Amino acid sequence: MSRKAREEAVAALAERLGKTKGLIVCDYTGLNVEKITMLRRRVRDAGAELKVVKNTLLKIATRDTAYAALHDMMKGQTAIAFVDGDPAHIAKVLTQFVKDNPDLQFRVRSGVLEQHLLQPQQIEQIGNLPSREVLLGQLVGVLSAPLAGLVTVLAGMPRKFLCVLQAISEKKKA
Repeated sequence: MSRKAREEAVAALAERLGKTKGLIVCDYTGLNVEKITMLRRRVRDAGAELKVVKNTLLKIATRDTAYAALHDMMKGQTAIAFVDGDPAHIAKVLTQFVKDNPDLQFRVRSGVLEQHLLQPQQIEQIGNLPSREVLLGQLVGVLSAPLAGLVTVLAGMPRKFLCVLQAISEKKKA
């Protein structure tokens, strides 16, 4: 790779880094073309981009940015996921890929999301969270439960009163 090509690659990486919400660094050792293509497709569907990069070029592009904290993780075969959409969704895709392929050496090394350094365990925890829709459904359930209880209690008073009147009516008839 010529010097000019490396400079262009660094400039393209730096430009792409400026547009992303976060960055997840992965070790893609052991992935064949079929597996990495499938992973790229899943990542793209999740609103992100997975790119294989040279460590030295990535270190130069991330120098003096919030992503500089990832320099220690840039060793070996490195793939980076640019997080453009929902960070939880991309973390879920990567976590699920690791679980589905235990025989591969693919692993998440670290990440930076909104200028916060994330450890692999934190990315896995984010990936294990329920989806946004499920969380909203749970919130609606929690908020509506006290109201449903109140309605039941308030409806119980007239019901008890009617039962008492019914009992008095039957007693007078007898």
